[in-house]
Amino acid sequence: MAEQIPFTRGVPSTDLLPIEQLRASAATAFETDAVTTLSYTPNGHPGLRSWIGESHGVPPEQVVCANGSLEVFSFVCAVLLEQAVTRRVIVEAPTYDRSILLLRRLGAEIVDVPVDAHGMVVDALEQVLEDGVPALVYTIPNFQNPSGSTLSGSRRHALCALAARHGFTIVEDDPYGLLRWAGSSEPSLFSLARDHVVTMSSFTKTVAPGLRVGYAVAAPALAQAIGLYATNTYIAPSMPAQATLAAYCAAGHFEPGVVRATAALHERCDAMVEAVGAHFPASARFVQPEGGYFLWVDLGDGADTSALAARAQAAGVPFVPGSDFYADGAGATELRLAFSAVAPAQIHAGIERLGALMR
Repeated sequence: MAEQIPFTRGVPSTDLLPIEQLRASAATAFETDAVTTLSYTPNGHPGLRSWIGESHGVPPEQVVCANGSLEVFSFVCAVLLEQAVTRRVIVEAPTYDRSILLLRRLGAEIVDVPVDAHGMVVDALEQVLEDGVPALVYTIPNFQNPSGSTLSGSRRHALCALAARHGFTIVEDDPYGLLRWAGSSEPSLFSLARDHVVTMSSFTKTVAPGLRVGYAVAAPALAQAIGLYATNTYIAPSMPAQATLAAYCAAGHFEPGVVRATAALHERCDAMVEAVGAHFPASARFVQPEGGYFLWVDLGDGADTSALAARAQAAGVPFVPGSDFYADGAGATELRLAFSAVAPAQIHAGIERLGALMR
């Protein structure tokens, strides 16, 4: 059987997991404050909420931590849908497949707007808004999952202006923004319009996915509502993981870890871009990522990536077909390749094998 080289899951490479630092941080958490570590603590660990708040320029009361960003996303959307007079939610096309699934579970009416090389097409959003104000607009502004594009500065300002004019909330999902190796960073949407934006992130992409720690930062009243919804759901999130992460961040491990991860991701992205250029059809098109975890490829007219995915699975080089990332099932010619957890040599071998299936 051929070696399995999966391009499916966007997770950190196991060789980059800060195992010893997290082991020491867990010991610190139990040695310095075992009671908090083992107790109910609604809205998250106090030290971690303070650290996150400082990074966003807000007090800890505006931070809600939960068991991963998907849980945070479900809480945020549930609250915003409860507060709205509509079930209408606007998302990007394409967008993160799990977000589509969670929105459907919440009974949202999903409307999409296109994404191009510069992120969400805000002019298209403005046209969609003529049909009514949504409960929320969901965007992944940095190294978008799956497209890899980043929302331009001018579009960020335009999007925030629309939110202020129409009175809707932007849900900014930003797990990849710190993982930039090229280009210039843009201001967060939250920093541009704090009264109209909930910003979310997690430590899955920057530290370790098994910690399952995500968070939302919002204006005071909305943060309180999200925290109350979370408390009424499960009283409190898991504390040992958050206490460990709080100690990890307090010890100064977070920033060097991001630098280390970014360098590795850059190397792997370059390997994938080179391999795709060498082994995929000449019709293949993609946005050159400046950070993040993914390469989004359009194989061109006539391609069927769902059928290709079945053959790739059998050949040991699975990927995610484009249709998974559209609420209406579009994206038949597109596919997402995750380079984050695969070594450069494996990337070259796997992409060569996958390219052979396209001939």
